[in-house]
Amino acid sequence: MKLLAVVLAVLAVAHADVSHLSGYNYAPVSIPAPAPAPAPVKVAPAPVPVSSYLPPAPAPAPIQIEVPAPAPAPAPVAPVKVAPAPVNQYIPPAPPAPVQIEIPAPAPVPVSLPAPVNQYIPPAPVQAAPAPVAAPAPVLAPQPVLEEIEPIANDGYRYKTVRRRVIRRRY
Repeated sequence: MKLLAVVLAVLAVAHADVSHLSGYNYAPVSIPAPAPAPAPVKVAPAPVPVSSYLPPAPAPAPIQIEVPAPAPAPAPVAPVKVAPAPVNQYIPPAPPAPVQIEIPAPAPVPVSLPAPVNQYIPPAPVQAAPAPVAAPAPVLAPQPVLEEIEPIANDGYRYKTVRRRVIRRRY
């Protein structure tokens, strides 16, 4: 509450401070004078290109690098015997031959239908419904009102709620 009072006081002071200003009475815009143009500088004309062909410079002489003599070959070494690679000799057994079982087709069942007869059959007469008997309303015993800690919702489920406790400090 104190904060609200302070904010309102600051707003009132700000409003009072600018309230003496009126509308759009701004000072006219002052346009600065343009800067003086620099004096023209005289530049010497560029030399005219000469149309003449100059051959490329000769290639430099190749550089001679002395290569030392190769080292003597090492003494021959006895060849190492390498074992032959293993050979896969496993042959899987052949799959069993499919067994063909012949099932005889079922014999057709003879159906004998009587020939249709064109006859008109009138609809059955409508019987009047019996008069309803008023049954006495069931009498329910009053149920005791229990405090529901977890009320059952209209959809039939029981939702668990988290109870929050507010602890207030009293000085």
